Amino acid sequence: MNKVQTIIVVVMCQTLVPVLSSCSDSRKQEDLRKYSELYVHYCRAGTFDSLAMDAGRVFAARNDGMDRRLVLLSGLHSAQAAIFLDNYPEAEAYLDTLSEFDCWQDYPELSAMFNGIQASYEIKAGFDYPAALAHLIDALNWFREDGNVLNACNALHNISMIYFYRRDTVGLKYAREAMDIAFENPDDPYLMCSAEVVMAMMLLIKGDYSGAERYALDAKRIADKEKYSLVLPRIYMVLGEAALHRGNIALSEDLFKKGFAAVGNSDLDFYFELAIPYGRMLIESGKFQEAEEFLAGTLGAVNSHNSVRYRYVVLELLSELAEAEGDIPEAYRYYKGASLSKDSLLNVDKETSFNNLLDLYEQASLQGLIRKRQYDIYFTLFICILSLLTCAVIFSRYMRQRRLNKELVQRNQEYLKRNDMLRKYMERESVQAGSRTSASADSTDEDLFGRLEKIMREEHAYRSNDISLDKLASMLGTNRTYISRVINRYADKSFWGYVNMYRIAEATEILSDPEKDVQIKNIYEILGYNSAASFFRVFRDETGISPSKYREEVRKMKTKA
Repeated sequence: MNKVQTIIVVVMCQTLVPVLSSCSDSRKQEDLRKYSELYVHYCRAGTFDSLAMDAGRVFAARNDGMDRRLVLLSGLHSAQAAIFLDNYPEAEAYLDTLSEFDCWQDYPELSAMFNGIQASYEIKAGFDYPAALAHLIDALNWFREDGNVLNACNALHNISMIYFYRRDTVGLKYAREAMDIAFENPDDPYLMCSAEVVMAMMLLIKGDYSGAERYALDAKRIADKEKYSLVLPRIYMVLGEAALHRGNIALSEDLFKKGFAAVGNSDLDFYFELAIPYGRMLIESGKFQEAEEFLAGTLGAVNSHNSVRYRYVVLELLSELAEAEGDIPEAYRYYKGASLSKDSLLNVDKETSFNNLLDLYEQASLQGLIRKRQYDIYFTLFICILSLLTCAVIFSRYMRQRRLNKELVQRNQEYLKRNDMLRKYMERESVQAGSRTSASADSTDEDLFGRLEKIMREEHAYRSNDISLDKLASMLGTNRTYISRVINRYADKSFWGYVNMYRIAEATEILSDPEKDVQIKNIYEILGYNSAASFFRVFRDETGISPSKYREEVRKMKTKA
């Protein structure tokens, strides 16, 4: 399993115990706790065969009487296990089945976990890093808004590892944020261990070898003490590369071999992570024959398992080896294969890339060698152009999103003004209607709706967290059926749509007033919601953006005005 995938699978599954608090039935609560802790144990121990068997059995036995959290949790872990075991058809089947459930909005913490597993599948099975990153950022945003720092830390790990695979140091800022959270939660050694492994790997691609080595050694101390064997191959990979950079070939070789031993019978991707720097070490130490045999065997394993993400790197090493041995045609053959493989992985224009490669080979043929420096110039130029295009696209999307947010806020503010005018008009009409006597059903309905509006506006009945049709009916001296019909007729909304209209209207007033410095995550308590997640979801559905974005945009508008 690759570096990104393993962290996603292991980290995302260790944080589901807190969902137990709202489980009403004590037996179901105990079952949920038992299975949640069992699944976490399997993940941390790396026994994904056992996870697949136990979680799959529970998910297959689901029925209407089973706790929905346990069903979703078992399905999610079944998908994780299938991904880790490279059983992608089974993972896809689990994900498709889970996507058909219509209760995800009731369990936002599990929905965020679903995003992480979808990201895991997209990376491993489809190499779709942009889509995976989008899923992870969605999960991260929810965890941040919910104040769930531990799960936010896990999402930060996963995002960092995507950047690590792309050899992009942008991921270092996410790794640092995750380290800050880990330091604030010292009671969880696995969180600290995994955070230090991710930080070590990010520092490795930055070129800070001493820093990478320091974090890796501290992570190894924790892993040895707590028996976290799953992270050891990655730790030895970092330590081996740091030793290789210092020129200590013997130590580097010994560390890489310990990493291979730690891989054991695990996924081949662990092996490939170590094989790349090990092959480079053999070339740099002049062991050409051994390097040729090792890299040829590694390429065979890459091809047989269709591990596209490693193919171009192995081919580049074989090209360097052939060049070092003076075999220029063979070096070019591998060099061309590496470039084409990289193009397919990065999804760029293959024809343009091939023409650039051909130009480079013609120059190399005249001089009798492949000029790696020239290749680096071409590749650097390509990366610069790609980076500029990416920045332009990101900036364009950012500006478009800002315009959209501003329009949404303006529309909402206009809606609130129109709504206020309409209410004043209805109050006048109600007074006039009260001066006339009428025994019609319409007059009775209007009178009831007027009294309902009064207790909503003046008594703020919508703020009660136990508000219901029965409670309103009791307050108004009528029955739930009658009050529901009146709401549908005069407000053109369902009961909860009517209540949420008042709640979100007050939420926008609070967010629009700079003097009301109320924390967003606490507003839900004022408005009668039972959780911050429910408030965030309804607010986004009603306004189109999150509460934090709404506050930011409306205050900008008022400042300019």
